[in-house]
Amino acid sequence: MPTPDGARPLVIGVGQPDRGDDALGLAALARLEGEAWGGVDRVAHHGEGLGLIALWEDRARVVLLDAMDAGKPPGALLRFTPDSGPLMARAFRTSSHAFGVAEAVETARVLGRLPASLVLLGVQGAAWDLGAPLSAPVANALPGLIDEVKRALAL
Repeated sequence: MPTPDGARPLVIGVGQPDRGDDALGLAALARLEGEAWGGVDRVAHHGEGLGLIALWEDRARVVLLDAMDAGKPPGALLRFTPDSGPLMARAFRTSSHAFGVAEAVETARVLGRLPASLVLLGVQGAAWDLGAPLSAPVANALPGLIDEVKRALAL
């Protein structure tokens, strides 16, 4: 019997492919494509908040991957949950959207539409220039990010 989508964990890779380290979530999803994880859905998203809420609605477990700017050294791995407080909101200010990841989390909280388990994983970015590739520290952090995804999903 097929598993309802809500029971399947979801990994969302957030980013813009042509904006330097902002492509982190998409690069991480590309690495995950090589992993044989049955029962885990994966989707790329540009980071607009209402779209994120629609993606995770009715999901029990969601892991969101994105580049962040939390004032840490480039390449630092960061882990947040909806209860992480003000640092989380500041860390997601690299988005090109006025209503992005942090706003989606807070809006979903108010509306009662947060997943039972939401983990936001990211890497401190260094370069956000149009047309730039991932910076070396962010690219080097990808294997550790993938390990954190596995831990968050208990795989």
